Amino acid sequence: MTMTDLHSHILPGVDDGSKSVEMSLDLLRRQYEDKVTQIALTPHFNFEKQSMQEFLQKRNNAARELGLVFQKSGLVQRMKLGAEVFYSSQLAETDVKPLCLTGTQLLLIEFHPAYYPTEAADVLYQLTRRGIVPLIAHVERYVFVREDPNLLCDLIEAGAYTQMNATSLVMHKKHQKLFLRMIRRGMIDVLGTDTHSPTKRPPKLGAAMSLVNKKCGENAMRQLIKNANTLFKGGQPSRPVPQPMRQILGHWM
Repeated sequence: MTMTDLHSHILPGVDDGSKSVEMSLDLLRRQYEDKVTQIALTPHFNFEKQSMQEFLQKRNNAARELGLVFQKSGLVQRMKLGAEVFYSSQLAETDVKPLCLTGTQLLLIEFHPAYYPTEAADVLYQLTRRGIVPLIAHVERYVFVREDPNLLCDLIEAGAYTQMNATSLVMHKKHQKLFLRMIRRGMIDVLGTDTHSPTKRPPKLGAAMSLVNKKCGENAMRQLIKNANTLFKGGQPSRPVPQPMRQILGHWM
């Protein structure tokens, strides 16, 4: 089944991801071998560190450089440009469409790893009112989500979709049971690689989907794949209301 990666740092020389065109091609080959044929190229963007114009120019130049080499690679993949935007309350008042995934209204947003902005749900709701489709990056990495996964229910109710990293699911054994429960409870809409290099979060979408198939069932795996494909095309997949979790003896169940 064709798979889509909605979160990657494959563009060369733009952020802390790929450092060269050669590394980018290596990552794309690994994705292709994993049957990932649709990829969102989403380098980091932070309003406080860079102007949007400067970011877009740098991103587009890197995409042209990669595209020239990709055409000769023999790989068959469809790529779209986007950004991983660091959360700011000014998102609700800014024209963020240039940062959305090409041809869609999908905006990948990441939070500070340890700080949960209390106004986040309201800001996300304001974005949806303007037609933007928020996708929250690597939700499992946030301390506040691991401490209270039910916070995701508020963000989902506000209109956001949620993304979990494949490497977190496959390699972080300490939290793996919690992450799988989050999937079963309908708190996770898509899996992505968030790949930065062959060693830093290598692309492992295939292994993660196999694990979901084994632990959560084929239907859960297929739904994750379908959701990502739909969002990549500019659609908004329907989903069941997430089921809140309960904390029992210090564990979220």
